[in-house]
Amino acid sequence: MKKGLLFTLIILAFLPWTKAQEKGTTTHSPIYLPQLKAELPKEVSETSGLFFHNGRLWTHNDSGGKPILFALDTTDFQVVQKVTLSNVKNKDWEDVCTDGETVFIGDFGNNKGNRKDLRIYTFPLSSIPAEGDTFLQVDSIRFSFADQTNFEKRKQAHDFDCEAVFATEDYLYLLSKGWETGTTRLYRLSKNEREQVAEVVNGFDSQGLITGADYDREKHILAIVGYVKDIWKPFMYLIFDFEEDGTKLSNRRFEMPQLSGTQTEGICFFDDGRCYVSAETSPTVTTRVFVADFRKWIEKELKNKEK
Repeated sequence: MKKGLLFTLIILAFLPWTKAQEKGTTTHSPIYLPQLKAELPKEVSETSGLFFHNGRLWTHNDSGGKPILFALDTTDFQVVQKVTLSNVKNKDWEDVCTDGETVFIGDFGNNKGNRKDLRIYTFPLSSIPAEGDTFLQVDSIRFSFADQTNFEKRKQAHDFDCEAVFATEDYLYLLSKGWETGTTRLYRLSKNEREQVAEVVNGFDSQGLITGADYDREKHILAIVGYVKDIWKPFMYLIFDFEEDGTKLSNRRFEMPQLSGTQTEGICFFDDGRCYVSAETSPTVTTRVFVADFRKWIEKELKNKEK
């Protein structure tokens, strides 16, 4: 085949994919590269969840780490403050979120599928001092999954792991990590009951492992991060028009093939349409933090609503 003809065929094959992106359809996912901000200190090499408060990025380590929340300065991303939860352990902390009044820490990592002590630790956001380290006593929400009946050890061969929690005005929501099917289920919990069952209210084919989420309560936009099993190819989702009943999950997926090998774990909004995304140490990539700028997609969605 002549080179000119081959080049033309390649261009023609590529055009529908490009147009699909321009129209904002969900047929194809945009290729997106977030901005690398910094490598993170070894003290948070297993960064798993994120939230933004008082101009600082807060994170924690996952299973086996100390029960500490670390505040990172957003200039050099060094640790500048620590909050230690003095009456609990870090069995497997996987995510953290806030609703503007309360902090919620998810100790619900369940790689083997046999945990019966799933918990979310809570304390008032106002308990964090403006400066300086502190120790806090916390409450906990104990829960189980309504649809889980098998508690045999099944390492990474089940769908009852969880690494993502986010808060709306009235509820807490969990997104499962589908080791077996690569899908995710959306569970709902009350913020106030101390012992309860997480009911399934929705779900979708995430085509990978969901590892973190955050919710913009003003614009009703949910941001999700994860990666494809075994190859650590990261992706993100934006879900528009998320409602309290969890029934709407219309989404836009963002592929990040340039970051293959990166184990993305945490995500949080810190500005209007912008998110921090963290990645823990993997066999090929060190711990680091990125900025994902979703403003043009959010603005486009808002304009479409006005039509």
